[in-house]
Amino acid sequence: MWKFHRICGKQISLENNCTTAKRLNPTETSSDGICFTNTPLVNGKVYEIQVDELVQGWTYSLNLSVTTNIPPNLTEIRWAGKLKESWLLCGDYLYKNGKGISAYSLNSDTVQVGDKLGIMIASDSTLHFYLNGIDHGKAFSNLPEVVYGVVDLYGACCQVSIINKDCNSKKGNTENREFATGAGAGAQVAIKKAHNFSGRPADWNVQTVCEFIESIPNYAPYVEKFRSEQVNGAALLALDKKDLKEFFEMPLGLAVNVCLHLKKYEEKNK
Repeated sequence: MWKFHRICGKQISLENNCTTAKRLNPTETSSDGICFTNTPLVNGKVYEIQVDELVQGWTYSLNLSVTTNIPPNLTEIRWAGKLKESWLLCGDYLYKNGKGISAYSLNSDTVQVGDKLGIMIASDSTLHFYLNGIDHGKAFSNLPEVVYGVVDLYGACCQVSIINKDCNSKKGNTENREFATGAGAGAQVAIKKAHNFSGRPADWNVQTVCEFIESIPNYAPYVEKFRSEQVNGAALLALDKKDLKEFFEMPLGLAVNVCLHLKKYEEKNK
């Protein structure tokens, strides 16, 4: 079970045995909301937090990062991008040691209350960011052996809580989703429990295909593209990961997830 470290930004109040972080005076100041994991990250483990509360008035929001050390004093470090030896996701852009590197497929500025964000160091020392259980792919490579997670309650985000899955499972709290690993993506992607789509996928009309796409978490933005292109079941079966990436502009992890989900229905309705 992980918690937030007691060293944190001056506007942070730690509650619920250091598993909830709340930024004080969120409408007056956007910064001083840095939190750290209380222990270094374990490779292969996804560290997740849930967004509990947002406020109006700021166009930017939560930042996620890792760093090699926790400074004893944060007086002059009001934003996670100022941390030395840090790898940061701010909005939809990646920063290393405060310097912009490249765009990323996940935008932390658009999170909503109830969204779950996560970070993971993979076995190959790459850093991955998650949104609602979906791995958005490699963000950084060659991470040091020892790093701490950083959650920066910035701008609109003023309260988050830690999700400790081990504790949840002991209480019998199982989420309404299952996980599958896409070999091409090297990523873990989430799939909702099956809707009762009838018939073989090859026989689906355009509307059923759209309902199928919408049933997968975070795929709603792609539905209208499938509808406008009149993709029926037969056409969907003809698409592969490359088509979904290039034509529908899906990240690889999302494209793999569609193929996995579709394969499941094909096997069920043979």
